[in-house]
This record gives sequence, C-alpha cells and structure tokens, in this order.
Amino acid sequence: MKSYSPVALAVAVAVMAGSATAQDVTALEEIVVTATKREQTLQDVPVAVTVTPVETIQKASIQDITDLASIVTSLRVTTLQTSTQTNFVIRGFGNGANNPGIEPSVGVFIDGVYRSRSAGAIGDLIDVSRVEVLRGPQSTLFGQNASAGVISVVTQKPQFTWSGMVEGTLGNYNQQILKSKVTGPISDTLAFSLTSTLNKRDGYFRELVSNTYINDRDRSDVRGQLLWKASDALEVRVIADLSNIDEVCCGVSNLVNGPTGAVIQSPIVNGRIYPGVANAAGAPFDRAAYLNKLPRNIVKNSGFSLHLDWDLGDFNLASITASRNQKTSFDYDFDFTSGSLGEYNVNTGDIDTLTQELRLSYDAGGAIRGLLGAFYFDEKVKYDNTILLGSAFRNYAGVLTNPTNPTAGLQTFPSLERAIGVPVGTFFANNTGTTINTKQDNDAYNLFGQLDFDINDRVTLTAGVAYTNTKKDVNFATKQTEAFSGVDLVQLGFAQIFGALTGGRAPTPANFAAFPQQASLADTASVRACVAGQPAFPAGPLCNSALGLYALQFLSPVTPFAESSADSKTTYTVRLAFEATDNLNVYGGISTGFKATSWNLSRDSKPFAPATPARSPLGGAVNPWYPRYGTRYARPEESTVKEIGIKGRWERVAINFALFDQEIKDFQSNIFLGTGFVLGNAGKQTTQGFELETQFKLSNAWQLDFSTTYLDPKYDSYPNAQGPNGTQDLSGTRPAGIHEWSVSTGLTYNWSVGAVDGFARADYLYESKVQAVDNMPSSIASRQVNTLNASVGFARDGWDFMLWGRNLTDDNYLLSAFPAVAQTGSFSGYPNQPRTYGVTIRKNF
Repeated sequence: MKSYSPVALAVAVAVMAGSATAQDVTALEEIVVTATKREQTLQDVPVAVTVTPVETIQKASIQDITDLASIVTSLRVTTLQTSTQTNFVIRGFGNGANNPGIEPSVGVFIDGVYRSRSAGAIGDLIDVSRVEVLRGPQSTLFGQNASAGVISVVTQKPQFTWSGMVEGTLGNYNQQILKSKVTGPISDTLAFSLTSTLNKRDGYFRELVSNTYINDRDRSDVRGQLLWKASDALEVRVIADLSNIDEVCCGVSNLVNGPTGAVIQSPIVNGRIYPGVANAAGAPFDRAAYLNKLPRNIVKNSGFSLHLDWDLGDFNLASITASRNQKTSFDYDFDFTSGSLGEYNVNTGDIDTLTQELRLSYDAGGAIRGLLGAFYFDEKVKYDNTILLGSAFRNYAGVLTNPTNPTAGLQTFPSLERAIGVPVGTFFANNTGTTINTKQDNDAYNLFGQLDFDINDRVTLTAGVAYTNTKKDVNFATKQTEAFSGVDLVQLGFAQIFGALTGGRAPTPANFAAFPQQASLADTASVRACVAGQPAFPAGPLCNSALGLYALQFLSPVTPFAESSADSKTTYTVRLAFEATDNLNVYGGISTGFKATSWNLSRDSKPFAPATPARSPLGGAVNPWYPRYGTRYARPEESTVKEIGIKGRWERVAINFALFDQEIKDFQSNIFLGTGFVLGNAGKQTTQGFELETQFKLSNAWQLDFSTTYLDPKYDSYPNAQGPNGTQDLSGTRPAGIHEWSVSTGLTYNWSVGAVDGFARADYLYESKVQAVDNMPSSIASRQVNTLNASVGFARDGWDFMLWGRNLTDDNYLLSAFPAVAQTGSFSGYPNQPRTYGVTIRKNF
C-alpha cells in the first residue's frame, strides 16, 4: 500500500478545500487580556504582550508551554537532562532550571497562581482559554520573580449549561493522548467542571547498551473546578489539580569524544566492547548513545486555590489563596557513557508553597482608575542529592594517569594509598560518593499599587510602584564517603618534598623537630615554587606530581553551612499612552524588575574566593586550588526596560510593534556542569531590539499571522564566567543562546461545504544561528532553527477531525550543551525532538 507523508496530506486537503465555500468571517476577533490585573483589549493595554487564544492552541496542536515557543518569537522553552529541567526565556533573559534554590526570572502563573518552579508548569494545556506572554520586567504587578517577564495561563470557568468533550490522539512513536471535559450546573448558583488528560508516547532517543528507546512521554492531569455565583456581585471559584509525570528522559548525545573516550571503552575499564566509540561521538542527531543506566524522572504536582471576586460598585475586591506541593525524583547516568563510572545519582525534591494575593481596584468611569494590592509568599524547599561512583571509576582514573601504559596506571592509586598510609582500595571505591541534604525557607511579601490618570480624552498616564521584602534561610548538610576528593594535594606535595629531603621520613611532628631545616624548606610556599619550576626546587622527583590528579576530584567536599539573606527593593512602572486615532495607540515608558538573592543548593555550593586569592600551586593562576572556592549564592537581580510601542487594529489588520532597550544588572547565571551548577552574577547584560506582531485577514477565508523578534544582546560586564577550562572573561561578548532573529509565520484557511466546516494551517519558525551555551565554543555547539508545523481539520455535527504534524522539516538543532563530567576534552549536548505527526478526533456534546 502506498504511503503519504503528513506534508503531502496537508497540501492535498488544502487543495481540495480551495474549491469549497469560505467561512463568512469578515473581521479579526477582539482579544481581551488581563496583563494589568484587569480586563482590557489587546489594543488598549499599553504592555508588550502576546496572546495565544484557545482556537490557535487547538489548531496548531499545542500540547504544552514548550510547544508555544513555535509561534511566540520572544519566548524560548527548552527541556534538558530531566523532565523537571525546563527553562523559560523571554527576550533572551531567563534562568533557574533544575537548581532548586533558584526561582526562574520568568514568572509562570496559572489562573493567577504563581508556580515557583518550572517543573510545576510543564503539564499539558487542557481547558485553556488563552495564554498571555508578557515581555520585559513585570515586578510591579506580578512580584519579585518576574524580572524578565511573565507567562500567564488562563483556564475556562465552569458553565451553567451542560457541555463537554472527549478527545483522542494517535501519533507516531506510538503516541496516545486522551482528554475529557464535562461542565454544567449543580444548582442555579453552583457550577462545576472536570477535565483530565493522559499522554503517553514511546521514546525517540535510542540507548544502545540495552537497545531501549528513551525520551518518552507518560503524563496525566486531573483538574476540577467549582463556581459559586453567591450573588450578582460576588463570585467564588475553587480549583484543585493533580498531575503526574513518570518518564525515562532525557537522552544526551556526544558532540566531541575527547581522549577519555577510548579509555572508557577499553576492556580494562568497561569490560564491554561496543562498535564505534563509547558515546557515538560526532552524530548527535542520530539520537543514540551508550548509557549504563536509564534516566528516570518522576514529578508530582498538586494544588488547591480559592478565588474570590466581589463587585462593590466603584470598587472591586479580588482574593486568590493557594496552596501547592511539588515532589520530584530523578536518577540519571551522570557521566552519560556506557562505562560504569557513576552508578547512582538520585535527586529528590519536596516544595510546599502558600500564597495569598489581595487586590482592591477602583473604576468609577471617570478620569482616574487605580489598583492597590498585597501578595504574600511562603515556600519551604527540601532537596537531597546522592552521587555514588560505579565499579569502573577506579580503573578509569588509574588508566588516565598513564594512558600509554594502562597496566602501570592501574598501580597509581594503590601506590599513593600505601604512601600516605590508607588501605589499598580506599580511593574511588565502588558505591562511595557524596550526599547533600538542603533546606530553604522563603518568606516574601509585596505591596503594590498602580494608578491610571486620563490627562485628556486621548492621553493616559500610568504610574505604578511595588515594594518587595524577601527573607531566605538556608541549611546545607553533607556526607562524604568518596575519599580521594578530600585529599589535599598541596599538602601531599609537602609530604613528598619533606620525604625527599629527609631520606623518606614521614611529615610527623617528631620528624619536624628532628629535621627543622628540611621542614621549613618543605612548606607550602616551597611546594608552589617546586611546581612552578622555580630555582629553589628544580623539576624532578621533588615536585608534586599528584597535582595532575586535581581534575578527578570533581566530588570535592562541601562544608556544611546555615545562612540567610534578606533583601528589599522598590520597583516602579511609568507609562504614557496616546490614542492617536480610534484604531491606533502609541505608548512609551520605563519599568523595573527585581529578583532576590538566589542560593546555590547544588553540590557545587562552595565559599567565594577571597578578594586577593593566593597563588596557584601550578604557578601564576589567580584562583587557588585549596581550599576549593565556588559560588554559594547569587546577589539580587535588577532589570530595567525602556520601551515604546505602537498598537493598531482595524477590521482586517492588527499590528503590534515594540522597540526596547532592556538591561539586567547582576543577572543570575546558572551554568550546568554535569553533577552540579555554578551560580553567579553576570555584572551587566543589555539587549536592544524590537518585536513586530501582525495579523492580516486577507479574505473571508485566509488569515496570515506574522511575528518577528530582533535581539542585539551584550555582556557589558561578566569577568568571571564559567568556561570549559575554568573562568573566562565574557565582558563585551554576545551572550550565548540568544538568536539575533526569530521569525514565525502562520497561514490559516477556513472553509465550509454544506454542514462541514474545515481549516488548513501551517506555521514556520526560523531562528538564526547562535552559540548554544556560554561555556562551550560555537564550533562545537551552535543552534539554528528551521521548523514547519501544519494541520488540517474539519468539523460536523459535534465531531472534529484533525491531522497534524510538528517539525515536519525534521529540522535538527541543539537545545543546549555542556562539558562532559570528569572527561576532559569531551562535550555533550541535547538534541531537539524530531518530526512528530498524528490524528486527533474530538466529540463535543
């Protein structure tokens, strides 16, 4: 039987539809938004906001917020090593993925309830009315964690008439999606709705050791609502939801197989021989890799919220009370190879949040409208992580010390253990490692207000101010069983030199007393001089050869600590809006944003280096090796945007344009290093650019949607950025991962034949080539996007049928990348999802 591609089917349906009668829809639909915490039309609201209505969500087969990025050019959403690590980025700004101490800079709200971590916002979009993406800092009305923007998901309220639907989807990779909804009255004043979804799909990334496909989909969501119309003035809404994710994700491709690849594959380390190399290097878009363990992700989200809306005439009182819990658990092969280097990497999290928002708004129909509000946030975070080495790591480490003579290399650590008097087999023993147990309590409140004053019939001045106060208490405990990472290699060099000067004697107090001159010569400064090759100790047997093993101490101990931070900040918004004509509005203004101190709760949370660090044992470097320094927290992040915009809307045409100059001081950068994160502040990052969104009703049947974003970002100051070989100065360079151009074009054709209504839609996304991440060169990891999505469908007698495809061009690009763990010279990356397609059938009743 002859088969047809989804593109061919889409074209065929569109051609057939061309001879049909077009639907009589002569004008663009008016869109209502709540970007300023009150209802306004998209044209009237003087804010850069993109709105995706439910009709577009359904026709474009958008399942979750990740898919939304294909039609919102200022938004980028990526999923990395686990289902919980999803990053939301607006205008190039965003952070927070998977480091449990960091709230994202892009705030996500679902029905006005703040989701403090990205893992709480990645469920399927069901029963959605619209999604609003607010660009630029929104801290005045949305709180401290909206310094880069806001994603606001608005769901449909229960109805007082019976209705519902059942929807099923079948797709490639054995995808199966089932959705359902029912809504109706319980009494004259009480209505309900109940929605649910099951989403399953096989994986598309092949794990070659077990011949198993990973990057699957296994999610479920249930959401129930009650709506009580207590009176004409008082409305109460109760929402409860529960979602589960249990997936094997995510696959990592090897980009460069460095010198360690052959060592991992060798029988003396791995004991197993596979064709090619251990990581299938150089073929990232084969979406295949050798792993000795499958990555498992479990996420459970649940919550309850109470919404009150009370019309008091000229005033309106709104209250949102919410309680949420998020539990996460994931375990993955942290070395991302077939070697048993890491057998155990279990991460568990438990986050409880309680929020309360009160708003009192005023609108008497005159020249002044106002809003006063308060927001309280209480969050308790528990995060535990245990990493244990595997059975192959000791041999791997030994061979690396002498790769030209592996047999001799295997004796390195037994010899070292005997020399310092510990049992042979102590270093890199199987199932030894580190455990961290962290807690963070976050108490914050915001007081905010905004006033709109109509200077005349066409000019409105908006002024808003918000005060934020945040206090965080952090407790970090640790347990270390992996011994070698705790060895002070500098002191080991001291012992080595002292022994050479005293005929092999150990550096004990008695020997110090017996050989005071030799003990003085063998002090730490002399060790450094020796290694630096200075005349006092020429190179040779007196030098500290053990310092070459420094890279293998990647599980270095973390000193337990209990600390706190307290931050407060006043942010503001000032805008002037001019209604040039009944169809054209112009606005301009300045807004500021703020995000409080973020604590590094990963295993790389270490004390900061002193202002004038000591000399490196290797000679000349500014960062000392002992004690080990890192980043324990990142200072508060402050953002400012200056923006002018034009919004025009006519019967068949809508144009929204924004020109902006945006900066973030002390941007909280969060760089993933495989087993933990380096959290730090990029001194100053600026972005100039513009955004254009247009809709054209070309005819009664045809509609064209076009949007583009141009970004010109720069690190004005970033002297201590994390690189593959340590720190680097990125000041004056372009930040990675921010495309200069992003373009999205959508074309929709609506038609009718008798009692049948149909449509055909295609949208294309282009993102210009860019370096993928800051700590990887663009020659190894770059990203460019060219994807086509399309769908065709028709409806009759309550039945809807749709054929859809995403990434029909089967475009290949990297989501992100990182230096491989404990594998100098090797680099890994996350490939995008390949082509998917399917058919959806919905019955409405």
